[in-house]
Amino acid sequence: MSTRTLNSHHGRAGRPLLVTVNHVELKKYSESEIFQYDIDIQPENGTFKKLPDAQFMRSVFDHCMRIYRRSRLGDVYLVYDARKIAVAPKRVCSSTETLRLEVTHTEEGRASKFVVQIREAAVIDTSVLTRFIHGDSGTDIADIQPALNALDLAFGSVAHQDMVGFGRSFFTRAQSLSIVGGLELWRGFSLSVRPGIERLFLNVNTAVTVFYTPGHLLETLSSVLNVRGPEQLRGKTGRDDI
Repeated sequence: MSTRTLNSHHGRAGRPLLVTVNHVELKKYSESEIFQYDIDIQPENGTFKKLPDAQFMRSVFDHCMRIYRRSRLGDVYLVYDARKIAVAPKRVCSSTETLRLEVTHTEEGRASKFVVQIREAAVIDTSVLTRFIHGDSGTDIADIQPALNALDLAFGSVAHQDMVGFGRSFFTRAQSLSIVGGLELWRGFSLSVRPGIERLFLNVNTAVTVFYTPGHLLETLSSVLNVRGPEQLRGKTGRDDI
């Protein structure tokens, strides 16, 4: 959070006010190229019948990065959106090449082999951000959106390391609040890079969502169904009961 007074060159006739805003200024960012890649993760034999959840996809990709980052990727770290896109500050393969990496990933004690394919999709020039915020008439919001998306992805990757991602927001159990029905309220926030007049800002919005309270399955079901204990779950088999 930041607090600013009115600009000293304006508003001389009014009463000075303090305004608290939900953003911080990005005082420095690199005016360089960001390389965007299409990512395809599939089982070694065949394809997914149903796309796994984002946490699983990110886990497979992160495992792949740990194995190949130094040997095949030139020690370049790629930031992945857990679906189809990754970005990096440097090129990891030629623009016409599809990099094919094989990885064995273990989930819940079961090892499975996957193929991760990386192909360059676009080169993003972040200097367009500087031109836009300084009023260059030759640029508009559509021109800077790819750069904004890449920066959002980079900031989000940091939050994912310590928090639970849900949609575009990130949550933590710290200071959570228990409510009825075996549920907890978790606090969190969403992040987005926004252009301003001659400056870039990181916008921070607060968020709240509901998670099931961790615990033994039967005890959690008892709380959700509002019964005294697991023994009262006997006979509750219909949709209306559960």
